This record gives sequence, C-alpha cells and structure tokens, in this order.
Amino acid sequence: MILQNIKKAFQLLALATVLVLASCSNNEDGINLDTLSEISNEEAERIVLADDMSEEVGEVLEDDALDYDLAGKGTTVSSSVAPCVDRSKETTANGVIVTLDFGDGCTTRRGRTMTGKVIIEYTRTAEGYSKSVSFEDFSIDENKIEGSMSAERVKENANGNPESTATIDLTITLTTGEELTRKGTRVKEKIEGADTRERGDDVYSISGNWESTNKEGVVRKATITTNLIRKFACKYIVSGVVELSKGDATYTLDFGDGSCDNKATLTDSEGNTKEISLRKR
Repeated sequence: MILQNIKKAFQLLALATVLVLASCSNNEDGINLDTLSEISNEEAERIVLADDMSEEVGEVLEDDALDYDLAGKGTTVSSSVAPCVDRSKETTANGVIVTLDFGDGCTTRRGRTMTGKVIIEYTRTAEGYSKSVSFEDFSIDENKIEGSMSAERVKENANGNPESTATIDLTITLTTGEELTRKGTRVKEKIEGADTRERGDDVYSISGNWESTNKEGVVRKATITTNLIRKFACKYIVSGVVELSKGDATYTLDFGDGSCDNKATLTDSEGNTKEISLRKR
C-alpha cells in the first residue's frame, strides 16, 4: 500500500508518531512548532507504521483469544478475525496450536488485507494461558511482518478483570523495502465488556513501554506514566499520559479527560505546550 494509504490507516496507539513529533530543535520558544508539524507529516509514514502494524497484529490475537476462550467453554465458533480466514488447530499436551491462514489475501473486519499465516501456540496455565506467536510469509496491506510476540493472560487480575502482558519484537518491511522495528512490553487490562462477546463495549486500561527505530537508527522511547484508556467504540485513546524521549529531550503527551476526540497535549521539559491533532485508525 502506498504511503498515502498508510496515513489513512494511522493508529492512535501509534505513539511512535508522537516520539517523532517530539524531535524538535532548541529554540528560544522551547517547542519548534514548525518542525513538529513538518516531522509529523514527513516521518509519520515510516516511523508510525511499526506501532500501527504491531497493534493490528494485537487485534488479530485478541479476536482469536476470544475464540479460544469460547471454545474452551464448549462453544462452537467461527473465526472472529475475518470470514475468509482459515482457522485450524492442533491439540497439544498442554494446549493447542492455532494457525490463521489468510491465503493470498483476506480482508479483516477492520478493512486490512492480510496474507500468509499467523501461528499461535496457546499453553494452559493455572490462572489462564500463555501464547507465543510466529509468522509465516505474513503481511498486512503488503507490508511484511517478521519477528515474534508472546503474552501471558490471566482470567482475573487483582481487580478481578482479564489481563494480558505482551512482549513484542517485530520487524516491518514496507513496500518500499525500508525496515522498521518495534520492541516493547504492554499490559492490557479489560476493565469493561469482559462479560460479553461483543467487542463494541470493551474498554481497556493499558500500561507499558516500548521503543521504535527508524531507518537512520534513531531510537525513540515511550513509557506510559498514567494508564491509557482505550474504548473499542472510539477511534482515539481517550485519556492517559505517556513520557517520551529522543536523545536527551523528554516530553509528555496527555490524551485528555476521557472525551472521544482527536486532541492531545504535548509538553516539553520547560513546560511549553502544544495541542496536536491525532489521526484516527
């Protein structure tokens, strides 16, 4: 897919964009607004995609995990990922290996065209299950995905809610041939909607940290300092704070008070602020 289409698919959870936005020069006003705007338009296509794609893979895994939970309860289900995906499974001593085969092209319910295979190995644990994920000739909108993901899921955390802790180490090769990497850890707690199969009422509280590396080898880091709240029914993160760093520069990004809007506030270490507009998924 061309970069213009990647922009349209921009993920809110793609906080790597903000790390790019945070790459401003030292001027007397603190934040170079012109540089921020220029970077957000010119670098976002190649930096943001790392987080964008990892989040999309995460959604596929979330859908299949729901199917796994229901199947464990004796419910016969078809794949929640897409009607066109071929979902097969192989029972093991401690769980099951699920293969999601997207063939030469299968469009998910979120409008992404996926090819190849995602292999998910579920292993039962005392409190839930763990899963490890690998890829075989897998791509999203013609962008190749390689690497690995793993997660531990518990049915009830200390708050009585389902929770998963994921480790991500992905390499994305764009249609241009350029490579991006995304590494990190994310804890995702479902604080609403756990008692229904309907995804529309799901609300998640997310913590964690990660880093993204662009083609020049520049590393941008992010740490969630106030949990992000993400509603499945909203195209934007509705609240939470992330601390961002690039080299010696640090910034915070505040997603607001819970309203479903595309506004967030970027603040530098000197207290200078800028309201930015976020793109929806």
